[in-house]
Parts: sequence; C-alpha cells; structure tokens
Amino acid sequence: MSMPVYSSEVYQIKTTDVAVLEFKTGVLPETASFKDEIVVLIGHNNTINENGSKDILIQGYQKVRQAIEQNKKFIPVRFAFIPANKRFDLLSPIIRKLRYKIRYYGSNVYHIDPKNIRNMKIERTIKTRQNAYSFTNPRYKMSLQERNTEYDRIFNSIKENGFKDDDPIDIMFCRLLGAKDCVNNGHHRIGMALDLGLDEIPVRFSAAGASPHLLRPLLKFFSTYNLAFKRRFGH
Repeated sequence: MSMPVYSSEVYQIKTTDVAVLEFKTGVLPETASFKDEIVVLIGHNNTINENGSKDILIQGYQKVRQAIEQNKKFIPVRFAFIPANKRFDLLSPIIRKLRYKIRYYGSNVYHIDPKNIRNMKIERTIKTRQNAYSFTNPRYKMSLQERNTEYDRIFNSIKENGFKDDDPIDIMFCRLLGAKDCVNNGHHRIGMALDLGLDEIPVRFSAAGASPHLLRPLLKFFSTYNLAFKRRFGH
C-alpha cells in the first residue's frame, strides 16, 4: 500500500455520520502529527455509486463516543486517503485532465454546516445570484435570462425540498497542486444554502493524487494565496 496522505484541512462533520463508520486499527502507520485527532480513511470507488471499499474510522473512536454522549452535533475530523498517482508522478496532481483520470470517491455522504465551509476558505469562487453561471469558457456561455432561470430553478428546489443527499457537494483532497483541499463542485449550492440559512449540507469527498511530501507545505502555502485571488477576482 502507498503511504497515506492527509487532508490539508480539518472538517466539522456531523457526529452521527462518523459514529456509523466501522472502526479499524492498524490500517495505516501512526502519524505523530495527527495522533490526537479523529481520522477517517476514505474508500476507493471509481464512481459515486460504486459499492467498493468503504470509508472507515481509523483513529479517535473514544472521542467519537464521547461526542455522542455529550450530544455534540459536529466533531472535527481529519481525513486520509491513498494517492492514486505514483510516487514520482508530479504531473497528475497538477494537470486537471490527468487528475480526473485517477480521481476516486469515498463511500459515504457527510454533513457539514455551509458556514464552516465558507470560513475554511476552500471555495474557488464565491457564487451569488449576480455572478451565477458566468462562465468564461464560450462553450458554457449563458445569457443573463438563462443564468437567472437556472439559478432560480436550483434555489427553489432546495428551498422547497431541502438539500438532498443524492446530490452532495464534492470536496477534493489536495486538489490544488496536490497539496490543498478545495471545493471541486457545488459552489453555487453552497451560496444558496447560506442564503437559505441551512445549518447542514451533504458533502462527498474525493481524492486523486498528491504532491511529494517535502514539497507539500510550500505548495499548500502557494495554493492558499491562489485560492484567495480566485475568490476575489474569479467567476
């Protein structure tokens, strides 16, 4: 098995979502950096509907049980994944086309407060009604009327029917330069959830590759500023 990689962020996950996971010890080597954290290893599934390997809790079982007893709604969770790229493959974590060829998904849907996602600053863009679906790629260009119609369709669906688990937000671990987690899909729906005052939304995690361990801190630092730039000036 390849050496595991850990999410760049700690996520506030609904406690009951973690409590249902099978607990296994000795699955991964102990990591001193995260020894006091709750850690979940995501499964390896080529599609979101595949019944492949399951997400498992590999560290922090007692903390999860205590949180249940204390009726804590959310608990901090660090995720781990096994990179699909080879150790010396530096291109797949960086080039989107290559990254998507090796991307895989965890098995479970989790629930997070959308305010937590916004505060984590892992969105590539902040989508509102004013800039919704304003894609720069001519292939996806939409008129103002089309943009408003599409926005209203999804917004009203969430408002009337709730945020369904079968269409979760996708957050990819180490998406940026193989070092920084960020929202991969669902920017519009995060904004809508915040506007509607929802206190939890469904999220599925995905992963692909990772940059070399020694370069990861520097690449994460660079990616953080790159994300801030995109949120301010991107569409």
